[in-house]
Amino acid sequence: MPTIRTFIKQHIPFLITFFLIILSGCSGGSKLGNANKAYLIGEYDRAAVQFKKAYKKEKNKYTKGEISYYLGECYRKTNKPKKATIQYARAVRYNYEMADAGLFLGDCLLASQKYEEAIEAYEEYLTKEPLDKRAHNGIASCKLALNDSITSRYTVAKIKKLSNTRYSDFSPGYASSDYDQVYFSSMRTEKKKRKKSRITGQGGSNIYMAKIDAKGEWTDPELLDETINSEFDEGSATMSADGKEMYFTRCRYDNEQPRSAEMFMVSRSGGKWGEPAQIEIADSLLVAHPAISHDGETLYFVSDMPGGRGGKDIWMAKKGGEGGWSEPVNMGNVINTAGDEMFPSTRMDGSLYFSSNAHVGYGGLDIYRAVYNEEKQDWEVHNLGRPINSDGDDFGIAFKGLEEAGIFSSSRGSSKAVDNLYEFSLPKLEFSMKGQVYSRKDEEPITDAYLRLIGTDGTNVKLNIRNDGTFGAKLAPQTEYVFMVASKGYFNYKHKLSTVGLGDNKDFEFEVGMMPMEDAIILKNIHFNKDDFELNTDSKQELNRLAAILGMNKEIILEIVAHASGEGSGSQAVVLSQKRAQAVMDYLMGKGITTERLSAKGVGDTEPMVVSKRQARKHKFLDEGDELSQRFIRSIRGNSNKEAAHSINRRIEFRIKD
Repeated sequence: MPTIRTFIKQHIPFLITFFLIILSGCSGGSKLGNANKAYLIGEYDRAAVQFKKAYKKEKNKYTKGEISYYLGECYRKTNKPKKATIQYARAVRYNYEMADAGLFLGDCLLASQKYEEAIEAYEEYLTKEPLDKRAHNGIASCKLALNDSITSRYTVAKIKKLSNTRYSDFSPGYASSDYDQVYFSSMRTEKKKRKKSRITGQGGSNIYMAKIDAKGEWTDPELLDETINSEFDEGSATMSADGKEMYFTRCRYDNEQPRSAEMFMVSRSGGKWGEPAQIEIADSLLVAHPAISHDGETLYFVSDMPGGRGGKDIWMAKKGGEGGWSEPVNMGNVINTAGDEMFPSTRMDGSLYFSSNAHVGYGGLDIYRAVYNEEKQDWEVHNLGRPINSDGDDFGIAFKGLEEAGIFSSSRGSSKAVDNLYEFSLPKLEFSMKGQVYSRKDEEPITDAYLRLIGTDGTNVKLNIRNDGTFGAKLAPQTEYVFMVASKGYFNYKHKLSTVGLGDNKDFEFEVGMMPMEDAIILKNIHFNKDDFELNTDSKQELNRLAAILGMNKEIILEIVAHASGEGSGSQAVVLSQKRAQAVMDYLMGKGITTERLSAKGVGDTEPMVVSKRQARKHKFLDEGDELSQRFIRSIRGNSNKEAAHSINRRIEFRIKD
């Protein structure tokens, strides 16, 4: 007996006459008769047993390849890629003429995480079918999995309270605006006498319901009554926004012909469900998995009706017309491929989610998000990445409204193709700032400073600096900030930062060097390469901070003093240092500082640097108080140490003029 999950996800219905033509080519018809019939009506588990028996007795290599192909199909359709791989490889080895054996071999190798072998299989298939986009996407999927280039911050955990059996649970959907009630499909066999599926060995599919109790725990799943769960298979339930209507799929079957899947709608009144009514929307054996939009005006569903892109496609219909719905419209080739697109679901923001085995992904079914681009007048499709998607089948996602949280189903980690329900959520982004305030004169912490933090979210707080000069604060997402540090005897320090557009947690770290209002002022990071007077990126960033300080303190008049070291004779060093001073002055003028407030002076190597405590900690060959004269530098051992000392000497100082 087929299941609704298997029918929608794996079974491609064929006409009986088509199967008779294809499968009658196998020699030994009596041996294959039972296998052919079981395969025809979708009983893949039973068909696999019969095909295996026929394979052992068969002598003709071509027929053995044909049997291997259909045995591979039985395993692929019941989500056993490792077993299917062996069979497709045999079919290819025996030169069985069905070209897609090579494609499916690549698909199963991909799902088995054998990416290099999968690429080889796809490339071999492309020599026969060079334009098949499924194979090209398969190669891209292997490279995606190898590089793991699409990841997200979602956290995923199995819902053990709901998926606590050895049978598949899948396709969840919320049933209330509080998101404390969920409907889902399950193949669990609670009744001892209940027949098991000849496809998977599991039970048939029924719809269950569970709630969150007062303790915040899920209750035991309850089987819906017989007005919804019939002798056939039901599943893939979706609710209207007000929770008063349920849309679901029913899969009818018999033992002589292909299955048919149909969509139904049932209304609830007074807490009780009424009698389901069939939604007659298309003339096809497969019309399944309805998903209603938030406004109730658009119905999405899955079908393989004519006019599609191949395999199973997602279609849509608008409310109105005969039977209550308009003529179905295919969702187009941005969403649909030559493979299978299934399990659509919608969100309040108008985005559409679905699963596909032919878009670029990690193998099997992956979940994708489709957003309509008004400018392009078409959809844009994005893979949700890991950990939502895995090497197994991932499908049937349901969100808690606009929250980045919800439930989906996945076969990850299961060797027997059992689906389970998983909760997912996107943790809130966390941002912070921290740093230390110190004097640029002696590089010691400043303890009597304070910090004012102002944000576009309304933040306006004063933070005291700790005794060791450090500070810290939490920041909000999507917010622009400016903070100012002030201390008596020092010029104010101002800086901007932003969390707008950041997709990952971040800690902003700062070293706030306060400029004293006396003596020489040395700016960190304003250094030059040997024999050069061009400003580098670090120098420009430091000068940007200086320009901001000068903008806040318009009474300051600065003398820019540049130093050289180890760069020619005394006169050559003076000329070079003068060019450096002028380069700094020109840059500050470009930032709006007037000429009257600036002057430039080059002193060559006549005023060597005296090593500070911080510099001595950084450069082990120096001691605090060392004077980096040219004579002293020549006495330093090692050319790299000598050049490091020269680099320290090549600096810019800013002296405040009265």
